[in-house]
Amino acid sequence: MTKPCRQARARGISAGVTDIAFRAVLSLGLTLVVLGCSQTTYSPVKDHQVLDETDFVHYLSQQPMVTYDELCRATLIVADGEDTQQTFVERVSELKSRGIVRPEWDYSSDFVVDHGKLAYMILQMANVPKGVNSTLADYTGIGCERYALWDVVRQDIVMRAASYRIPTGGQVTRALANADDFMAKHGMYETAEREINSPADVQ
Repeated sequence: MTKPCRQARARGISAGVTDIAFRAVLSLGLTLVVLGCSQTTYSPVKDHQVLDETDFVHYLSQQPMVTYDELCRATLIVADGEDTQQTFVERVSELKSRGIVRPEWDYSSDFVVDHGKLAYMILQMANVPKGVNSTLADYTGIGCERYALWDVVRQDIVMRAASYRIPTGGQVTRALANADDFMAKHGMYETAEREINSPADVQ
């Protein structure tokens, strides 16, 4: 085989490999987009609406995963000492008005929250100091959950985990208890004596 023929063959093989690689990357990208757009849902064994704050937090700590509605209620309990909202829609609206949940979050009440969303809500609620990445991500929304997780892990509020991993109810209530302690230590409550049923109060 002459040198020009070998070079042509090499270019052909290289082009074929490049085409295969491109198709593989494209297929993977489309798969990730499909997975990213899907929502994992969970039907709780009990309607948390019928539980008072203390019973609700105890119940939540025993669950294998936590829904968006449940996390919204638990967050309001820690932030305000009680959840005065009557419905899921009211909770989300209240939390959005405070910047605790992002305006583009359009999850259903039974959507299963991951570590990233838990971290972001805690970061906003507890006014945890933000790193440069979190500050920049606030404007774009890109990577905000991952960077929020870095910030709350740095404060020992949330356990170290991948942002897409799903926490158990026990991990959620423990993180909220840590956030409650963080807020108390940084003077975010009007009195030293707590009068709320936060996760920290019932552990």
